[in-house]
Parts: sequence; C-alpha cells; structure tokens
Amino acid sequence: PNSIEPSTTVLSPYLSHGCLSPKLFYHKLKEVESSMPHTSPPVSLLGQLMWREFYYTAGAGTENFDKMVGNPVCIQIPWGKNNEHLKAWAEGRTGYPFVDAIMRQLKQEGWIHHLARHMVACFLTRGDLWISWEEGAKVFEDYLLDYDWSLNAGNWMWLSASAFFYKYFRVYSPVAFGKKTDKEGLYIRKYVPELKKYPTEFIYEPWKAPKSVQTAA
Repeated sequence: PNSIEPSTTVLSPYLSHGCLSPKLFYHKLKEVESSMPHTSPPVSLLGQLMWREFYYTAGAGTENFDKMVGNPVCIQIPWGKNNEHLKAWAEGRTGYPFVDAIMRQLKQEGWIHHLARHMVACFLTRGDLWISWEEGAKVFEDYLLDYDWSLNAGNWMWLSASAFFYKYFRVYSPVAFGKKTDKEGLYIRKYVPELKKYPTEFIYEPWKAPKSVQTAA
C-alpha cells in the first residue's frame, strides 16, 4: 500500500472510464490463467473483477445504495460529526504520518493503492475517528481518477463494517500496517516532506521522538 511506484496493474481508471472493456479484460485473464499457475479468487485479478461485478449488481438492485438512511443492506450506525477531524483527514493533517501520506498522495495524484484506501477508510470510520463512511465517500469521489459510483459506495460500506463485512473489531493500525512493507518510511518521506529528515525509529510515530530530535529534524 505504500510503495513509491504502483505495485498493481493501475488499470482501474481505464475500466471506470470505459477505455478497457471488462469483458475483454476477463477473457484475457482467462487466457493467462490457462497458460500458467495463478492465484485464485478472491485475491487474484479475476477475483477483483468479480468484486467489481458484485458491487455493480448490488448497486443496481439496492435502493439508496450510496447512503446509510433508507439503504436496506446498510447497518444504521450513530456516527459522530466532527468537521475539524474530517477536514484534517481529507487534507492529510491527522498527525499519523502513514494516514497523512496516503491522503496527500490521493489529493496530489488522484490514485492510491487499494490497501491504502482500506487504511484511511477504516481510520475515518470504525477504526479511529468514528465519522460516517458517506463523508469519506464524498472525498474519494472528488479526488479518485478511477472513481466508480457502485464500487465507491460498496467498498466504503464494507470498510466501515456497515455492510458485506461485519468483523468491526478487525482494524488497520495507522502505525503497524505501514511498517510491514516500508520499514524505512520512504513513502512517508515522499508525501509528508516535513518528516523526511526524521530518524527511521520515529518516522511512523514522530510524537515519540525526544524534543532535541524533533528540533534537529
């Protein structure tokens, strides 16, 4: 989720804007699968394409699919309201470097890894800020190059444990998750440049650095 270069196909904008036919993509994937060993759904590319079709079907057949109220598949959760926290999240100013780096990349480039989307969606909703998934969905609609109405609403409900996924206690850590694939914090140093001189020991938790280290950085 925090690689400097895209580590996926990055084909999602082409699918969402109709430049790449999902049927053509499906048949090309089947050709590849028949010629060599491959992972299986849901983690494979074919599985991801199936998720797309699932959300399209759910979106077409569910009233108020992009809202909580009046949506029959969505749990009615008494989310809090905090405009300052929402604005800080959207602008990459939460104080958690990994979360802030993701949101700044989104705003600058219009794209973030799907696991990075999981991280910030969980953080905004059930993980930390307890703000409605509808607010997060609006921000993604504004900035994502691959924005897709059905996928956006469906995934936000899923990540907030409002529908399709209900293990609400399984959350992404804004500190530990990023360390798994980027221990040096190179991603943070790129998108949160005010921390680029921080020692690796504190790059994910700068508030733990001694005052002298903070001043020097």
